[in-house]
Amino acid sequence: MIIEHVINNNIVSSLDGDNEVVVSGRGIGFGRRPGDPVDDSRIEKIYRMDTKEQMGKFKDILASVPPECLKICDEIIADATKELNVELNRNIYVTLTDHVNFALERYDQGMDFENILTEEVSNYYPNEFRIGLKAVELIKRETGKNLRRDEAASIALHIVSAELNTKMSVAYGLTQMVKQIQTILERDIDMSNEETRRGFEEMVPSFKHFAYRVIADQQYQSEDDQLYEFIRDHYPRQYECCTQIEKYVNDMFGKTVSNEEKNYMVMKFRRLDFINKCS
Repeated sequence: MIIEHVINNNIVSSLDGDNEVVVSGRGIGFGRRPGDPVDDSRIEKIYRMDTKEQMGKFKDILASVPPECLKICDEIIADATKELNVELNRNIYVTLTDHVNFALERYDQGMDFENILTEEVSNYYPNEFRIGLKAVELIKRETGKNLRRDEAASIALHIVSAELNTKMSVAYGLTQMVKQIQTILERDIDMSNEETRRGFEEMVPSFKHFAYRVIADQQYQSEDDQLYEFIRDHYPRQYECCTQIEKYVNDMFGKTVSNEEKNYMVMKFRRLDFINKCS
């Protein structure tokens, strides 16, 4: 490979066929210039992105972050890939590296960051949150900087975003929606009842799937108006909860919940005897 651009002493860009790649390795860029061959013996990792835009952003970030930040993020991403057994969107190298670097800068400036969704993230995405906690420990071990638990939640959301192959804002919005759905439903359930509380917790994956379908414009659709009218008329309390959820979704995300989605939710609530007041 031939060096296209020297980003810093440890990182250069090159071409692999027609595709630009970033190559890292200790001293791989030291004293080198564009047009020089890449020293194969120094290559530690080759980074590929899905688009030229991603690659451009990645190079910009690498030019301004310390080498240990990229090393930390590499380890976090490798751990997430192994633990979750999924292929993460490559853009996580851009977003997570930028986020961790900014978090470390805020720490140096004594600026605390509060993630209002930390508890929800820990509940909705326990595996990703566990990886986030390990990441915070890794950061402390490598830099001596003790980031808050809120940062574990933020890192977890970056991982969720890469799993869903979507933007960070979508992962954040999805979590907000699930939280509000729970808040709406809690008004009509008896949380002192252990069986009901357990059923409530078991509903969380359904909430997440619903929220993602709404945000991704992939809602269930049906033209069975008779079924919709039957469910609306025979399960008025459950339907009222769906109406409140739809209002929230429309107010916050500008989207309308389909009749099929409302049918699905109502029957979920009814089958699980989820809303005691609706009996």
